[in-house]
Amino acid sequence: MRTVRSRVMFFQAMSDPTRQKILSLLEKQERMCVNDIARCTRASQPTVSKHLTILRNAGLVHGRREGQQVLYSLNTRNLRSHLAGYFSRFSCCADLFHGLTDTQEKKS
Repeated sequence: MRTVRSRVMFFQAMSDPTRQKILSLLEKQERMCVNDIARCTRASQPTVSKHLTILRNAGLVHGRREGQQVLYSLNTRNLRSHLAGYFSRFSCCADLFHGLTDTQEKKS
């Protein structure tokens, strides 16, 4: 089960518009390097790197080194798990995730 601290980190990571844009980019394109993300977001490379660190610490992106570059991808499993685990606690939202919980998500 997710801890309160991990959920707070998740929602803090999600609260920034630039990080939301980065997540959207990574959903559309499976793997991107910092420079490609910087170009698409019109942010500097150091700024994008800081945002990616926050997203990685929250478990929302993976980084994999390929040669000189680190390629980032969306961690869809953690994204679904966090959202399902949090929103399924509210009766008005529980049906949105069709019973998907943290435990069930870990098995898939």
